[in-house]
Amino acid sequence: MLFSRAKVHSVSQNQGYRMKRVGLWIVVGCLLAGSASAAEYTNAVLDLGLGGRALGMGGAYAGLADDSTSVYWNPAGLTGIKHFDVNLAEEGTSGSALNLGTNNVASQYFFLTGGMTTDVGSFGIGVMRFQDGGIPEVSGTLVQGAPNVVGTFSDADTGIFLSYARPTWKWLDLGVSLKTLFGGTSGLVPAQGVNVTGNASYDYFGVDLGAQLKFGELTPALEGLVLGVNLQDLLNTGVKWVNTPTNPTEMVDTNPKTGLAYSLPFDFLKQAQTQINLALDVDPVLYSPSMVVHYGAEVWYKGVLAFRGGVEQFTESSQSSDPTLGLSLRLFNMVQVDYAYIYNELTNLEYIDLAVNW
Repeated sequence: MLFSRAKVHSVSQNQGYRMKRVGLWIVVGCLLAGSASAAEYTNAVLDLGLGGRALGMGGAYAGLADDSTSVYWNPAGLTGIKHFDVNLAEEGTSGSALNLGTNNVASQYFFLTGGMTTDVGSFGIGVMRFQDGGIPEVSGTLVQGAPNVVGTFSDADTGIFLSYARPTWKWLDLGVSLKTLFGGTSGLVPAQGVNVTGNASYDYFGVDLGAQLKFGELTPALEGLVLGVNLQDLLNTGVKWVNTPTNPTEMVDTNPKTGLAYSLPFDFLKQAQTQINLALDVDPVLYSPSMVVHYGAEVWYKGVLAFRGGVEQFTESSQSSDPTLGLSLRLFNMVQVDYAYIYNELTNLEYIDLAVNW
């Protein structure tokens, strides 16, 4: 993944994530107006995550992924799409920003993913966008003990995925995602003598390589057990900045995202028309030096109603743990509404999206 130095680990689009993001972009505003490199504090749409089902399970989805949101979590999961699958969410918020006397900060989050399975494999596409406006810019100096607000600025991040997957053997699915990211700031007031117009921007191209190993196809004793691996940013160009004091290229490390998923195969559950899925994901370098562990579980009843929960645990002591809850309602066997609730250290977060598959 990208931009891990910021350590923004909220996974929803509303106020809690937005407030952290605003704080980081305030720092970016100071740096762009000064002489430091903005690349050290960049943020990205990829930090949001997507899909109410995955987020309700604490982000433990690399092994369980089986819909069009797999373009993000693990492209190999696209093989789980039967025919067509579409996921969509959009939300806008407004409010105050970090007690700096600015109360007109507005943000908007949007994602759309789609996928289809054909005779030659499964294809997926995804678009994610997050933008803020009215972010207070501070000069780095204090006025009567308070931050000196010199103006406001905006930022926007966009990510686009193109993905492909196919079964290689009965027990192994492979997938690849090509992704491009671009965005930056506008409206910053540069410091005197600094060659920056306030319209700093970046672009990035990367490749993710995913796999899902289905142990149950190798031996009946391991029925329901799946290992998911997504080598995020295995190949990449680095984050290339333009119109900053130094125009740096920020190197991006490969994150070998690894997950285990287990669908309990017991006969009494099948007779009760109940399915229980357990999942565990590990992100070794996503928020380096902290490793992130994701725990998740869900219960489906009659393929119509699901309840789930999870925890996103940061191994570094200064980071918090974010517990999550979620539910799904499937109608007419093709329309699904997913809801996720994330307990965040700044504010409780809510997330809802609509999925259609047929």
